[in-house]
Amino acid sequence: MPVRFLGLSLLLMSGTALPSMARADDMANKCEALAGVAIRNVRIGTASLQQAGELPADPNSAMTGGSPRALAVGTHCLVEGKIEDRAGVGGQYGIRFQFRAPVDWNGRFLFQGGGGMDGFIAPAIGSVPVNTTTATPALARGYAVISMDGGHNGYDAAFAQDQQARLDLGFAAIGKVTNVAKDLIDEFYGRQPDQSVFMGCSNGGREALMAAQRFPLEFDGVVAGNPGFHLSHAPLAELWDVKQLMAIAPEVNGEKILAKALTQDDLDLVSRAVLDACDDQDGLKDGLINAYKSCKFDLESLRGTLEDKKLDALKRVMAGPVDAEGNSVYSDWPVDAGINAAGWRAWKLGTSENGQSNALNVVLGLASFSQLFMTPPTPSVDLAKLDFGKAEQAVREVGGYFDANSTFMTTYANHGGKLLVFHGMSDPVFSASDLMTWYEKAEANTGDTEFSRLFMVPGMTHCGGGPAMDDFDPLTVMEKWMDSNKAPEQMAATGKSFEGTTQPICAYPKEAHYKGGDKTSIDSYSCQ
Repeated sequence: MPVRFLGLSLLLMSGTALPSMARADDMANKCEALAGVAIRNVRIGTASLQQAGELPADPNSAMTGGSPRALAVGTHCLVEGKIEDRAGVGGQYGIRFQFRAPVDWNGRFLFQGGGGMDGFIAPAIGSVPVNTTTATPALARGYAVISMDGGHNGYDAAFAQDQQARLDLGFAAIGKVTNVAKDLIDEFYGRQPDQSVFMGCSNGGREALMAAQRFPLEFDGVVAGNPGFHLSHAPLAELWDVKQLMAIAPEVNGEKILAKALTQDDLDLVSRAVLDACDDQDGLKDGLINAYKSCKFDLESLRGTLEDKKLDALKRVMAGPVDAEGNSVYSDWPVDAGINAAGWRAWKLGTSENGQSNALNVVLGLASFSQLFMTPPTPSVDLAKLDFGKAEQAVREVGGYFDANSTFMTTYANHGGKLLVFHGMSDPVFSASDLMTWYEKAEANTGDTEFSRLFMVPGMTHCGGGPAMDDFDPLTVMEKWMDSNKAPEQMAATGKSFEGTTQPICAYPKEAHYKGGDKTSIDSYSCQ
């Protein structure tokens, strides 16, 4: 009896283990088989099953808005490859991609947007693109996720000599990579995804809008954060800012120091002044300007408090670039409490103590303007001689395929596509004013106010950061929206600057107003 009992026990144990082992072997075989899948113009280099574990932090999170933290993920299939590998003008090109397909799939697919000028492959984990969020990335939720490099390798703008590389980064790579992802999903799972989502911030946010505008039948949901939708013209503002601030920058050892043009005390002064003027207009003085539309703060009110030359330069920066006749060539900017945040300084001023500025307006702005947005590319720009009116004319050709500024999205809306856009009111590189203007036109010209929602985040800089409620989860909001077909009216948000408090970020044009009660509870606020 004991022997027979033991044998029965072993039989039962093996009986429960065999299906699991067989499934694991089956998934491994299916994954490895993807290396041999024939897809036109696609070369697959890696296809292997990855065991559950921890993926390292994304080293490019500052550009993508993705999570700077390591991530625990389940067992999944990793595929890496390249689309249209070719020799081009000045180098080797093609669209490198990374695809991760979880064994425990939820039936959804997510295309993860890039950042900067792309040129790198961020880990395909589907991080919610707010670098201050605690939201669970898409891969850990069960999504199949793909990421790409935009069609070139490298962070600089050398690729801009190649016509196709420009087009791929502009929009074409999105369609090509989407097709490859859905082919791989079909091969691995035996069916197409139930829902497809594109999500990104910054240039990834621009790519997200491109997904809705140029590929309206491919996606069911698009989440676009701080999108560089007017990307060809944003560098005009970057160069304008550099020119105005360098004019007042102090000299140290014969070098002008951009970072010292406005001190932290100067920016703190401006932040306090706008808070004093507008903070309580939402019913609560708490460090957040939720009533941002009614805030009419005038920088001129600081005359006599802020040094004249600094005030005049700041006024020119916030008014935006103009041509020789004073006509706007981009947009103005709202003055918000986040003007003193590290994220604002990082773009406009930098932190360098010498003449080699690390301000992103210099590092990215000059290179992208002269090499990517000028046609033909030019090696350098003399700011002292730059005619901003002529410069605006010069970037229009590239803007035709780089700018995600279409306001006619009837096909996307008609097939049930959902568009969720969020943006920081203190974004220092893409104007919040410009985005709100575009959004109003997009709703009007599409003729549908239910397919899209815009969430303006007071105090937030670029893809997170600043004195803001910048810990929120737009992907979960999108999931509920796709499942219920009921458009969201708010997103719940917290933030390190307001620890212990939860407030709503309201769907534009509504704003969060305090109605009384516990100041830390979301139930004490309404969208008006």
